[in-house]
Amino acid sequence: MSATVIRPPARVRLVDALFDDIRARHPRSLAGVLEARAAPPDRYADLADTFLGWAARAWGRDALPGMVDAFVRFTTSVNLSQARYERAGHYEHKTFQDCLTGLYAEKESMDDYLLGVYLTNFLWAHHAEICFQYEDSFLRRLADVRTLVEIAPGHGGWGALALKHLPTARLVGYDISPSSIRLATDLMRGAGFQDRATYELKDALDLDVVPAESADAVVCNFLVEHLEQPDKLFAVIRHLLKPGGQAFVTGALTAAQVDHIYEFRYESELVRMAEVAGLRVTETFSAAPRRTLPNARFLPRSMVLIVQKRRNDIY
Repeated sequence: MSATVIRPPARVRLVDALFDDIRARHPRSLAGVLEARAAPPDRYADLADTFLGWAARAWGRDALPGMVDAFVRFTTSVNLSQARYERAGHYEHKTFQDCLTGLYAEKESMDDYLLGVYLTNFLWAHHAEICFQYEDSFLRRLADVRTLVEIAPGHGGWGALALKHLPTARLVGYDISPSSIRLATDLMRGAGFQDRATYELKDALDLDVVPAESADAVVCNFLVEHLEQPDKLFAVIRHLLKPGGQAFVTGALTAAQVDHIYEFRYESELVRMAEVAGLRVTETFSAAPRRTLPNARFLPRSMVLIVQKRRNDIY
């Protein structure tokens, strides 16, 4: 009689476990996240498992179901904001102060918000497209980056992804939110990059006090629509970049959210702001959700700009 061979169970990928959790507890959200998973399977799994692995090591694997809950709350809030925007024809808030008192200054609300946003990087199809664009058109084309500045790192995922691809880089991140500084620091520890990343509590528009031309590259994702004067952000990016340095900037257009205050309607508005600030726009990419509200007037979009600081002032 031959011995029975007991094989260990195959390792369950974090992304598979996450989707099982969504299927069991949030079935109404399943259709949307399955659209994201329709990306090339191996590439999608690598992106999702990378983000989830960092989160599991930063906050514990038991934290992942709570992050799913935060993602569902965030997505629901965005959908409701978009519906109100469709009715009113304008965003709900116009000033940073409105957002500060209603969200940014509340630790529990801000933590929940940032953890929910973190999962959109691979659970929203158009955000996953942005992540792939970030890797392919920006990170993989950078060479010999030593100093990387991230403006408004939020949850820290974009910076961690940069350090994964840029082994010689050190990152300095600036954010106005204490929650962001804490969570981004935690995430960098989970990613194993804690020795290459530091964060400071500082308003993005105050970065003109940072030494000029100190950054080889700049990353700034989804901040411009949160500012009353977004043109000043592009001036800050130009100030920070060394001549020839590049920046990856994203912004939301006709996409309502509780803390979106500047309403961009055309991709050309972002391009124009960058150009007026003295930056050359070398590449753009615009992505939109697969589904919108019935009879929608506004198409919510996420736009990428890759910009470069000219080596001289010749246009």
